[in-house]
This record gives sequence, structure tokens and C-alpha cells, in this order.
Amino acid sequence: MNKYIYFDNAATTINKPECVINSAVFAMRNLANPGRSGHDLSLNAASEIYDCRKEVCRLFGYDKPENVIFTYNATYALNIAIKGFAKNNSHIIISNYEHNSVIRPVHALASDETKNISYSVFDASLDESELLYDFTSKIRANTELAVITLASNVCGKILPVAKIAEICKKKGIFLICDAAQGAGCVPVNLKSLGVDVLCFAGHKSLYGPQGMGGAVFCTSRKPKTLIEGGNGANSANPTMSGPLPECLEAGTLNTPGICALKAGIKYISKIGIEEIYERNLELIDMLTENLASIKGVKLYGVSAKRTPTLLFNVKDLSSEAVASILNDKGICVRSGFHCAPKAHMQLKTGENGAVRASLSFTNTKKEIDTFSYYISRL
Repeated sequence: MNKYIYFDNAATTINKPECVINSAVFAMRNLANPGRSGHDLSLNAASEIYDCRKEVCRLFGYDKPENVIFTYNATYALNIAIKGFAKNNSHIIISNYEHNSVIRPVHALASDETKNISYSVFDASLDESELLYDFTSKIRANTELAVITLASNVCGKILPVAKIAEICKKKGIFLICDAAQGAGCVPVNLKSLGVDVLCFAGHKSLYGPQGMGGAVFCTSRKPKTLIEGGNGANSANPTMSGPLPECLEAGTLNTPGICALKAGIKYISKIGIEEIYERNLELIDMLTENLASIKGVKLYGVSAKRTPTLLFNVKDLSSEAVASILNDKGICVRSGFHCAPKAHMQLKTGENGAVRASLSFTNTKKEIDTFSYYISRL
């Protein structure tokens, strides 16, 4: 592929560090199936996977590697948590900024008449105090679960998850956090964040490969299993009983992907999450200022606390048309509704959604200037 400007990092990062690629290749050539055999190649694989659990804990300020599970992606991790902890005859709270990876499993639970589960949606577009008030107003006597995104995949707004967690603890509400957009670009400390489960994507700001995600369980509770199968432990037992992580990791793990994820986490940890966050803010502020000065550009959901993501439309052009024109110039963005229809409805982006430019700390000011120039010519 020719040189391009890649502003679609909220979907997945493309410019993976060489250490990530090399780690995946090494695993494919040298590591066997972890936990299935007693020979060195299997034991070495298990050791590498445990090391990745430890790196996840270091990144998120946690101290129980055994409570880290690996999945195909953040969506799968969220389904495990949501469906595993939801109780019959209960009520769930979500925000209107949630991704379909939250909306759809919650809706599926509420659509099952045998479960008698309902849910309410609070407004994440409000200022912090109003947001917290709206969240609190949705709590019912049978509210057992809340699922909240750390940061919107649509407009980048970072939600006050720690303050929501304080409310949940007082009310005895179990809290699941979707950190797909925050992990790796926003500082996260699980001990101060206060959530019960943190679900993350491995292939976005953590720089791992696609097909990688996971969850960290900050609770002694274990969810009901979503799938069952072999895990290399207690093979004579017909159930997926036992401790974490094995009870939630049925089937062969993606060892090359986990090794690559470990390399990605070490890569960003060496740079420093605080430095990455500040660099991201500098870049997104520059892009926001540039586009705000262009006649005919409309910005949506700009917040002071945000990831490097900007949502916009240009004049009377559809978001698809803008993305197509930019693609012809070698610029990658995403158009449409970004798997978060409630957010677009709240932001009033229109029948064609909007264009999303999502940056990485590896992007440059020159790329932002080039991007802004082409937007000004539309």
C-alpha cells in the first residue's frame, strides 16, 4: 500500500511496532498449545501467556494476574461479563454512548421473556454533575448491574467512571466498564477506578493484533460461563468449574496474539501512558481547532476530557462521500454510525451519521495540516 494518513485508530491501529510483529512470529514458530502438555514448548507457551497477564495488571494498576482472561476481542469480553453477571428479575443501566457490544447483549437479555430483565439509558452527553444525577435517577430497587464505556468510540468523551463506581458501590450495583477506546491511551488504575470488571480491546491503543481482547475481574464473584470446552484443567469434570482464568477460557488460546499483545503493552508502557495521553490531546486539540475554523464544518460532542477522536460533517455532503473523497487522497477515516446508534441520535448527526477522525500518538502535526487542507477544499 502507498503512503497514507491513517486516522482510523479507534477501529484498529495499523502501524504496529516491529516488536509486536516479531513476538507473534516467534510464538508461531516456537510455542505449542499452552496447558495441554508437559513438554517444554507447551510450558513455555503457558509462561508467556502468564507474563502477558502480568503486563496487563501492571498497565492497569492491578495485582492479580490470574484474574485476567483473554478473549477474541472486547465484544466477546463484554458478552462474557454482561451475560455472566446479569440476574433474572433485575434491572440494568447503560449510557446512550455505548457501543453495540453493550447495547445488543443487554437488549438480548431484556428481550428474553423468561429472564424478566429490563434496562434504562442515561444521558452521557450531559455535563458531569448532570450526568451523575441522570445516572442516579435511573436506579431502581432491583438495579443489579451497570455497564458504562470509559470513553465514547464516537466522539471520544471520557465518562466519569470512577464517580459512577462510587454511586454503584453505595447502592450495591455491579459495574462493568468497556475500556475498548481508553485502554492504552488513557491512564487507568483499577484500584482507584473502582469497577468490578474492565473489558479491553487488544488491537487498538494497546497495539496488539486484531482478534485480541480480554477482561480484568476486580471481584471475587465469577460469572456464569458463556461457552464451555477444554481448558487443559480438570478434564474429567464435565463442567467449567474452578478458578479464574481457566473457567472462562474454553478452547485453545491465541498464543501468538497474546505474545504480540504483551509486546504492545510493554511498548506503550516504556513510552508512558501519561506522555501518550498528553501527546494525544495536543494532536486532537490541533485538529479540532483547524476544523472549527473551516466554514461548513460541523463538530459534534467535543469534550475537554477525551480520547484523540473527533466527529464531524462537512456542508451538505454525506459522511460516506467525505470518507470516499479522503480515501482517494490516501486518508483513512470512518463514516456512518460507528456501531453506536444511540450516541449519534443524541448528537443529532443526521440520517448519514458523521465522519470520525481518530488519531494515535504516532500521527504527526504535518498529517493534521494535510488532512485539514483537504477538508477545507471540500
